[in-house]
Amino acid sequence: MDSVRSGYDTIAGEFAASRSDLQWLELDDFRRRVKSGDRILDLGCGSGRVFKLFAGAAIEYEGLDVSPELVAIARRENQDLLATFRVGSMLALPYDDASFDVVLMIAALHHVPSRRFRLQAVREAARVLRPGGLLLLTNWDLWSHPKRWRWLGRNLWRKATGRSDLDWNDVLVPWVRGVAETVWRYYHLFTLAELRRLCRAAGLEVEENVRVGERRRGGAANLKTVCRKPLG
Repeated sequence: MDSVRSGYDTIAGEFAASRSDLQWLELDDFRRRVKSGDRILDLGCGSGRVFKLFAGAAIEYEGLDVSPELVAIARRENQDLLATFRVGSMLALPYDDASFDVVLMIAALHHVPSRRFRLQAVREAARVLRPGGLLLLTNWDLWSHPKRWRWLGRNLWRKATGRSDLDWNDVLVPWVRGVAETVWRYYHLFTLAELRRLCRAAGLEVEENVRVGERRRGGAANLKTVCRKPLG
């Protein structure tokens, strides 16, 4: 997790500039699920681009990210009374139980290493949801990426030589734009079945869990998951 934070601090400016596009079908669907007056928590908010999805909506938005540099960009680019951004970890959310109507994890959970921490993150999201509230997730479908076996092979070789404690289906994806040295970004290669099991283990009901679209910029499609916190 320290590596995730430091890596995104290093590439924050270039990363934010490359992630302004909100033309994702799954995000349109998420926007339609939000009701007037909802309180929304965006975990792994990055530069706050998802807040723009709710422009003109009568909602209260809170964004949280582990990277201070990305949060600084979010605050600078989204100066709106309806939006608040803070630095924090999705493994220990600084919010009371049942505080939000909707929790978003947009391209965020796949950056959390180990099943134990991923389950902890989803349980924290479930904890701060009100009964009947929604957890809306997207994760990069790296199994559809043409370079997946190259990245997996590198990790397996490092594991075989005792230089990696990652899971076998984890990869480190290189970022080279605008940096003096390559920054290796951690990703977990989710399957739909694993996402379903993870959300159910956190006590959530899985309403939708699908692969969305064909490969897009960056080389892979997305996995979209919609969960609801039980009323009882």
